[in-house]
Amino acid sequence: MKPMGLIALNFVREQRWPLLVLLFWVLGSSVASGLGSQRLVVDDVLFFLKTQAIYGVAFIAFLAGSAIHNERKSRRILAVLSKGVYRGQYIGGLLVGVLTAATIYVLAMGAAGSLMFRAAGLPVPELWSVLALVMTAMIVTSTVAMFFSTFLSPLFATAATAFALGTPALAARVVGGGWAKVLPLYFLMESIMNFSVNTANGWQPIWSVVLWACLDSALLWAFASWLFARRDIAVAIE
Repeated sequence: MKPMGLIALNFVREQRWPLLVLLFWVLGSSVASGLGSQRLVVDDVLFFLKTQAIYGVAFIAFLAGSAIHNERKSRRILAVLSKGVYRGQYIGGLLVGVLTAATIYVLAMGAAGSLMFRAAGLPVPELWSVLALVMTAMIVTSTVAMFFSTFLSPLFATAATAFALGTPALAARVVGGGWAKVLPLYFLMESIMNFSVNTANGWQPIWSVVLWACLDSALLWAFASWLFARRDIAVAIE
């Protein structure tokens, strides 16, 4: 576990500037949505929450999809693996680093969102239920992107991630059934977009889907580790 933690810590340190820009984006968006005013409009608060969820998932897809490429380009990966770190540990460390960045982003959303919910007279606990779904969506997205990045360039890995996560949603639209719960990003994002402070709508997070998403992610990490262990990483890349 220690090698994974060190790899994750180094990854977050390397990505500190993009992450800092993203945190300023959360702050700027919350102010633009009315944070600091005497009373917020509920629609503005919900718009902030839902748009930040979309931006966060997109950001994490690019971050995870380029992680291995950047490590190979800097040749840092060879130095780390030469110290007896297993490929699975390396992939796991990068994934933990990506999810650490995602957690920081979600906590920033939670801090700004809590202030906005209180100012608008909305129940703060419901915000954190939504943020749990946002974090789960980021876990699924980052794992899928990391899997594709083991054998594709960042651009193609991101495109393949979008295709893989969008296909179950398309299948659910065409043939119905439970296809949306296979790599359930669409299902999670649809639930987030349907969130309303009006309890009459009966909005509730489906925790079984959260559990299923985490299981999907664990299996994908194992498969990515197996695949990455069979890749030649000593070849220079442009």
